[in-house]
Amino acid sequence: MGKKFLAIIILVILTACTEEPVIVKSDAPPDAPEQKPEIVEQQTDDEEEVEEFIEFALPEEKIMVNLKMVPILDSYLQAVPNRQKAIGQMTLDPIQATDKNLYMLAFSCRETACSYLLMDRTEENKTYLLADLAELSQTVLSPDGTNVMFHFTREESPSHLPLSDIVVIDLEKWEPMTPDHLQADSFALSYTWPIQFVEWTDNRNLTATVPDISEPSAEKIMAWANTEKPTKTIELTLNPKE
Repeated sequence: MGKKFLAIIILVILTACTEEPVIVKSDAPPDAPEQKPEIVEQQTDDEEEVEEFIEFALPEEKIMVNLKMVPILDSYLQAVPNRQKAIGQMTLDPIQATDKNLYMLAFSCRETACSYLLMDRTEENKTYLLADLAELSQTVLSPDGTNVMFHFTREESPSHLPLSDIVVIDLEKWEPMTPDHLQADSFALSYTWPIQFVEWTDNRNLTATVPDISEPSAEKIMAWANTEKPTKTIELTLNPKE
């Protein structure tokens, strides 16, 4: 399972169809925030049916994720050989956003690379699969709080310098935005260039700091790594994803 299965649906927006919440905040405070996540079963109104939740103990709250409402997560756990081990390796972290209740769920991890689900705790029950088998490098809100940028990396180049991708989510429309560049060079996303840092210049534009090389070939990246590592910036403008 893992990479092939998740890659097929990496761009699918998974939105629940019923009023049942994806995320439930437990009334009980966390006893031990460092404890690993675990499966919790709850009886439904139909006494013959039991729902499964993954319970996460965060520093200030307990959060339960309803597996029935997150099909990709449920399917993943049905396919893994050791379900409890897979659950124990998951992490759930809150994302501070204006008027939002957002969480980042990391699962299907291999060393430092994981798959990431963005989850909304409001009544709209929205989740979005952001990345597959990557490492989260940055999470930064736009100045007005309406967009959130995620910078992911993968160590898959011969130079051993992580290559990057940038995912931006419009939090009001709950849809991805495409960071396009207007410069006539070889810059591209989708784990093509090693991006060192990304920052917002305003609510619609980003600046990516990359090595000052003409193309991201392994030879040029390794040669750059043996110099004083000069950098250049790439300007990116957000557009709705087609």
